[in-house]
Amino acid sequence: MSNNTFQKVLVQALVLGLLPFGIIACSAETAENSENSFTSETPEDYGDLLLTYEETDNQEFEDIRAALEESAFFDDLIIEINDEMIFTEDINVEFASCGEANAYYNPEDSTITMCYELIADYVAIFEEDIETEEDYINEVIDASSFTFFHELGHAMVDQYDLPITGNEEDAVDNFATIVLLDVYGDDYGVLSGMLQFEDDAEVEQESDVEELAFWDEHALSSQRFYNTACLIYGSDPDAFNFIIEEEYLPEDRAERCEEEYEQKSEAWWTLLDPFFK
Repeated sequence: MSNNTFQKVLVQALVLGLLPFGIIACSAETAENSENSFTSETPEDYGDLLLTYEETDNQEFEDIRAALEESAFFDDLIIEINDEMIFTEDINVEFASCGEANAYYNPEDSTITMCYELIADYVAIFEEDIETEEDYINEVIDASSFTFFHELGHAMVDQYDLPITGNEEDAVDNFATIVLLDVYGDDYGVLSGMLQFEDDAEVEQESDVEELAFWDEHALSSQRFYNTACLIYGSDPDAFNFIIEEEYLPEDRAERCEEEYEQKSEAWWTLLDPFFK
């Protein structure tokens, strides 16, 4: 991926009038649009998302931690989610140094871990777009938001015992994309997630075929990139037409993307309907 890829995408997004990032409350109408639910039972609300930022001796990671705390982005986001969603038990959300570039949900202790190492890797993809401290903070947020909702998707599948068909990793990729688009209008966050997959795909393409983890529960990054691009485009083909113009997505796939988006969006809101307050 060229160094100015993300900048080109953001410029095109601004020209086409896409919404800047802003936190908005999830409306009751979103839940009401899902007429049928897999269960009629509403669980008791005994839990919340609980956020912590771990301090570290690594200056790069401390800069990331400071940016997250200063922005209060995730603080506000988690308050908002707790106000909107029922949780049967607490779910810890920990930003921490992990010794590897990773993020994961552990069902044994109901913890989402967001590793500073992974955020640093994704921020580095777009480092040429960073000119001010505000730019840096925004890039840290954009580098984190898609992955956070991906891991929150895993937590919801676990806690709500959601009947996911197919690969759960693909399903929670879809969840992250749909929530960022449908609820938060976070075009920058979802496009950042798409381009993170593109960057990971370029690393995979430099590997020998024998070294690729076809056995892994995650699809190859190139597949995740195209699937995410398809949902983004399908959510609003006019607004996201540059995804086709810039050949991020082949037209043959794009023909089915509106239907794919509608199917996956309806499926997720139907599954989550019983868990809105």
